[in-house]
Amino acid sequence: MAVFVVDARAQRYAKPVTAPDSVYEMDGYTVLPPPGKNWFELERDKRYAYFGKKLDSRTHSFIAIALSARMREKFDKPEDFRDYVTQMLALGSDERNAVIEIRAEPDGSPERYCIRYSTKAEDRKALFAGGRALLVETIGVSCLHPDNRALSVDISYTERGYPAETSAELRAEGESFVRSLKFISR
Repeated sequence: MAVFVVDARAQRYAKPVTAPDSVYEMDGYTVLPPPGKNWFELERDKRYAYFGKKLDSRTHSFIAIALSARMREKFDKPEDFRDYVTQMLALGSDERNAVIEIRAEPDGSPERYCIRYSTKAEDRKALFAGGRALLVETIGVSCLHPDNRALSVDISYTERGYPAETSAELRAEGESFVRSLKFISR
């Protein structure tokens, strides 16, 4: 699993998502872009795709990320992978972001190595927040590829903003994105 810290880095391009049913075939998996209006593909290569949602607020953001990474670690059971994912998620704390909660559990299928997780953090240095901390919530699933346990696939969405800015509609779009994960054989 790769650890991503959401930051305000410059994007190379913002390509509008105009065909929400277009399958993104990646390295060992496919996903659909998040449904809904005003989604943009921000970056993409064979291992990852970053999507951003255009919102009106300067403090509210919503992104969706699909990525894969090669793993050196080996795991005997899903719970071992869960512990690894939890450790990696804890690395998200730095001088800007403070992780305040991590939840991670196997998805319930004994033969699958998929961990459903959520994190809450505080972004203490967000632009336009006037020195106030913004809530950052990430929800996703991290899986070892069923045909190649050396390949980790992580699909997630992150919402950042003041608590009053959170949106059930946006989260439904994020959940649809996470559920669109399908593994392919190589």
